[in-house]
Amino acid sequence: MVVTVFRTRDVPTRAIRTAVRKPMRSTPLLIAMISVIATPLRSQAPDSSAVVRDASRCRWLLFPSLGAAPETGLQFGSGLLTVCESRTDPETTRPSSLNASVLGTLKQQARVSIRLERWAANNARMTTSSLIWQTFPLPYFGIGDGTPESARELYNPRGVEASVEGQQRFARGWYVGGGLRHVARRISTDSSGVLRQARILGTADGPISELLVSLQRDTRDNIFATERGVWVRLNYARSVQGIVSDYSYGRLRADGRLFRTISGRHVVALQAQIVGVDGAVPFDQMPLVGGSEILRGYELGRYRDRWLAAAQGEYRTPFVRRIGAVAFAGAGLVAPSFDALVSQRFLPTYGVGLRGQLDARKRTAIRADFGWGRPGSSGLYLGLNQAF
Repeated sequence: MVVTVFRTRDVPTRAIRTAVRKPMRSTPLLIAMISVIATPLRSQAPDSSAVVRDASRCRWLLFPSLGAAPETGLQFGSGLLTVCESRTDPETTRPSSLNASVLGTLKQQARVSIRLERWAANNARMTTSSLIWQTFPLPYFGIGDGTPESARELYNPRGVEASVEGQQRFARGWYVGGGLRHVARRISTDSSGVLRQARILGTADGPISELLVSLQRDTRDNIFATERGVWVRLNYARSVQGIVSDYSYGRLRADGRLFRTISGRHVVALQAQIVGVDGAVPFDQMPLVGGSEILRGYELGRYRDRWLAAAQGEYRTPFVRRIGAVAFAGAGLVAPSFDALVSQRFLPTYGVGLRGQLDARKRTAIRADFGWGRPGSSGLYLGLNQAF
């Protein structure tokens, strides 16, 4: 769960009158995906079920959350983190985890999310599933890196997003996978800008479904706070109009991360990412700058286009009395095409953060980062574990 606080000018938003006013065409698919997401909670293999029942193998953390942003007012809620070790081989099998959160605001906006990650014995297979319900505002400034601050308008995507993915190991550290992502949302806006005038693709109500294939290299020594290893992932997702989707487009994503211990438990972490879309992609599915993981310091959605390239580096200190620190810097670019990336405006970012250790054995932690972008852009990010 992540709470993000931005220093931006106030923009009035509409109170939410109702979450869902009519059934959506994609309801049957959502029900099926929710059933898959819920399965690990109620029907696991005998050994895994024993893990859930054995309190000594599971660690639970319930924590409050508090934040604020001009477009939402006061934010409040709670989160739950559960980490369960394998009962048979806890030293070699990665722990399974559940991360859930509930967040609301004084302006009657809300987000509820749950994410499950389950590892099979000896890390031979991994499954992830997530479910998000939200009615929460996001900013839109336009498309490209030259959009002015004055173009800012808020839109509210109301609905449900669900995803399921499975990965199978086929060689040492190599995984191949596939999955499904489905979004059923209705978009509203209080502004009189281009979104209200429906001049941008994606403002009309309608479901989105993506089929995904992936190839991944994963040699991390720890999935919550890596100190050594690499994580490289290449995936391609496709949405086809008429197959539980109103849009036809594709998304290619390449993400590489390198982790090295330089002295003791001092760690340097590096990440590079390229994301591109083709076809008739809705505006809210385009690659975005900002957020709590990469290009911290920009409001999520401050810049968007058909292609995004970004990189960052982070230095992490050891924990002393359960407190650690980080320093990070990076940069990104957005462009209408891959070839145009080299000629676009440079978007730098840098910042510092603190980590509060929760579990020394599994290296779980809470984090607080403050990042700066171009002049006038900054953000505070509160969440769980490392940014990447």
